[in-house]
Amino acid sequence: MKRFAVLGHPIGHSFSPIMHTASFRVIGFEGEYTRRDVPPETLQEALVALAQEGLEGVNLTIPHKQLAVPMMDVLTPEAQRLGAVNTVRFKDGKMYGHNTDGPGFLAAAKALLDFSPQGDTAAVIGCGGAGRAVALSLAHGGATWLGLIDVDANRAAQLATEISQTTACRAEVISQARLAEAHLVAQCSPSGLAIMPEAAAPASAFRADQVLYDIVIPPGAPETPTMRAYREAGGTRCANGIRMLVEQGALSFEYWTDGIRADREAMLAAVEAEVAHHG
Repeated sequence: MKRFAVLGHPIGHSFSPIMHTASFRVIGFEGEYTRRDVPPETLQEALVALAQEGLEGVNLTIPHKQLAVPMMDVLTPEAQRLGAVNTVRFKDGKMYGHNTDGPGFLAAAKALLDFSPQGDTAAVIGCGGAGRAVALSLAHGGATWLGLIDVDANRAAQLATEISQTTACRAEVISQARLAEAHLVAQCSPSGLAIMPEAAAPASAFRADQVLYDIVIPPGAPETPTMRAYREAGGTRCANGIRMLVEQGALSFEYWTDGIRADREAMLAAVEAEVAHHG
């Protein structure tokens, strides 16, 4: 029995055990995936203890992704580039830090919206942990222009500078009035969650031929407030965060197991059913 877990604080909201268990069942994988509530001040000792317990690996969610970086023995290029770790593999007495958030976003955007960043333009609303990963992945994926919006203007400006200096993408801080300049809008702020139930931008900020990917998973409904605002503007190609969650989780599993293919359809169905149930 191969064992895995997701660590966070709080962690009760995580869909990861449900979707991984569904995939294990379909592909015939002898595995167990649980959730562990780990306060940030005990993260390092928790990682060491889990490795000693014999776990194969763990996922990390809020607030651990950046905290874990200096704790790793080895960082993959993706984790180095994003400055965050969401996937840890325990192997040969070492901790390997990886990040599947950015690749998971790109895979979901391609699958659902037929969007690839190469030679295209995008805007990212929210430049925190997930937004940073999305923005950097878009830039490294070949986007030519990236507009950044964040409540913390300094954070957005620092990310814009980093992207402009390390990639061929021109990144800048923009206002909502300039969202229409982007082909893809990536909504990565907490907008749509219980703590921030309003849309991240009004309908007037969107144009009908844009595509919108909102990484929020709305409880009980397929559309987030920002998706509804986008549809009011005449937009027809948008998606919520469920597929990104599935893609990053599948990529984590494949990293831990040296390429055993996760069943994404089983994972997707499990999360969708759970989201509808908690509506």
